[in-house]
Amino acid sequence: MSKSVSAQDLFKLVALSQPLASDGQVFFVENGVDQASNGYVSQIKRLSVTGGTQDVAVNGRLNLQPTVAGESLYYTAIVDQAKAQLFRVPVTGGEPTAVTTSTPNEAVNTVIAAADGTSIFFKTTQTAERPKLPNTEAFPQPRHVENLINKADGYGWLPLDVVYRLRRYQPSTGVVEEIFQQGHDFDLTSVSADGRYVSYLVDDRPADDTDFSRGVSVLDVQTGETVDLTTTLPKARFSDATLSPDGRRVALVGDDGSFGRHTVANLYLVNRESGELVNRTAELDADLVPDFAGDFVQHPSGKLVRWLTDEDVVFAAAFHGRSQLYVANATDLHLIDDTARQIVDFDVVDAQHIVAAVSYQDKPSELLRLSVKTGEERVLYDPNAAYEDTHEFAHAQRFDFESDDGQPLEGWYLPAQTQAAKEPVLLYVHGGPHANYGETFFYEFQVHASRGFGVVFFNPRGSTSYGQAFEDDVNGHYGENDYDDVMKGLDVALQRFPQLDASRQYIAGGSYGGFMTTWAVGHTKRFAAAVAQRAVTNWISLFGISDIGFYFNPEELGVDLFAKGGLESYWKQSPLAYAQNVTTPIRLLHGEWDMRCPISQSEEFFTAIKRNGVDADFLRYPQSFHGISRSGLPSLRIQRIDDMTEWFVAHPAVQK
Repeated sequence: MSKSVSAQDLFKLVALSQPLASDGQVFFVENGVDQASNGYVSQIKRLSVTGGTQDVAVNGRLNLQPTVAGESLYYTAIVDQAKAQLFRVPVTGGEPTAVTTSTPNEAVNTVIAAADGTSIFFKTTQTAERPKLPNTEAFPQPRHVENLINKADGYGWLPLDVVYRLRRYQPSTGVVEEIFQQGHDFDLTSVSADGRYVSYLVDDRPADDTDFSRGVSVLDVQTGETVDLTTTLPKARFSDATLSPDGRRVALVGDDGSFGRHTVANLYLVNRESGELVNRTAELDADLVPDFAGDFVQHPSGKLVRWLTDEDVVFAAAFHGRSQLYVANATDLHLIDDTARQIVDFDVVDAQHIVAAVSYQDKPSELLRLSVKTGEERVLYDPNAAYEDTHEFAHAQRFDFESDDGQPLEGWYLPAQTQAAKEPVLLYVHGGPHANYGETFFYEFQVHASRGFGVVFFNPRGSTSYGQAFEDDVNGHYGENDYDDVMKGLDVALQRFPQLDASRQYIAGGSYGGFMTTWAVGHTKRFAAAVAQRAVTNWISLFGISDIGFYFNPEELGVDLFAKGGLESYWKQSPLAYAQNVTTPIRLLHGEWDMRCPISQSEEFFTAIKRNGVDADFLRYPQSFHGISRSGLPSLRIQRIDDMTEWFVAHPAVQK
């Protein structure tokens, strides 16, 4: 009999990313979790022509960013506690050689080889400042904070003294040279086939911490000339830029900023020589910067568009909770694939094929080859095949419904993997709110199902992948249509799936999902218990303490805190304002290093409800940022799920 997914299986399952097709070979990164070190590991492997796999780069804890030049594979590796450096190894495997080692405190971030193999470009970041919060020095020094944007969740305190460089390594000479350096960040995104042109993303006004426009520049390495390709879109925020093989065109993915930081992203094609820029997906009701609310993908490449030829590009878009694959050029746009899954990463094999790492709700990861002409595909590698031979995943059932005001909505039901006639129902709300649940593997949901819970989850208004109007609906209206949507979805699920036990309803969520959980218990008494994770409970205080609060809040809540009516609006949309109504037993979970929704958000809510005698407790996870459930310490990821189960089991029915 097959087993279901246990929490400890986090250490058994692996996920694929960063596929690289080169000269008939396929390289990829295999990401896993190491129980002994309580950390994450990534190895670069090669798929042989016979279908077997070979370890190629395994010298570091994290071996990432594979790129090929000639007979060598280049990549970044974090070895022991050192900063990431550039390494090379024969494409068939062997002893790796360090290309960079000398400059103190300089980490290699991105590596891209020119297709002709003559040069490898890489970006580096150099700073001696430590980002993490703990400081074990015997004589610590104070940290100076001068910039409005001075911290980033998942990283820590941002450095004041930092240098960002673009470097080039030429294998023929063995020389590493500096192309340019600057004091503000940039993202290296592509290199022309001959190595002459380099594209990168850079803040348009880096000295202004209130301006979030991000443009695209192309550097002619031969002449030193730099061209800004996006001056006609001064408010745009671009997420990727890819030069065509001949260097004449650039494919861009980003948004024009019309709706602030939650503007739906599009594909733009621009002529590098003339500057002519055209939006090719303006009529496409999908988002080209996907944000799947999953917990299993590790180290995606961030490449959103690639060239098949000098004329045609291929890209993936998020549409109604799944990935779609398109091919486009200056005149045509074709949907190639609409399978219910997430396309995590992809690379071009040739003008007719891509290789992709994909994920399904009931299959964690798979590497496949897909024809962009016919849509035919072939599985190349399933890294979890042996596990799947002895385990059975819960299979989600998708369903459609309508809100009370007629808005089409969709959701999923993941059945409990037990034999009980009735199963408690766990309503789970995603974060964001501008993200989406969908067709991708969710480890935590599988564990809840294995423990006897029927998990229901929906994409309420405010979610991505349903168009701009749908995404905009929540802004200035938190706790209104979005709340009604998840409650209506729960009612529909209880009607359609009679095995769900209406007497044992639970709710949980993190970040925005934590907001919705604390909001719900202040507006209904239907839940037997609740678990709110890293929640937003007070928009007023979040404005000044979050790493994004001062600009996120005004856009999301429809008004600046200090504008007329701002204080009242923030309070009206805060769960803390309704704390006196709470009677539902609730457990609050929060990471002590959280900089996105700092732990004081849970402290405020806990104090308010505990003072009123609510059955509540509060768990503080050490060394944990906001993303504890996705990239936090593995032991605490498991502990967190155990803490949820314990709370629900201890509250088997609604209190009378």
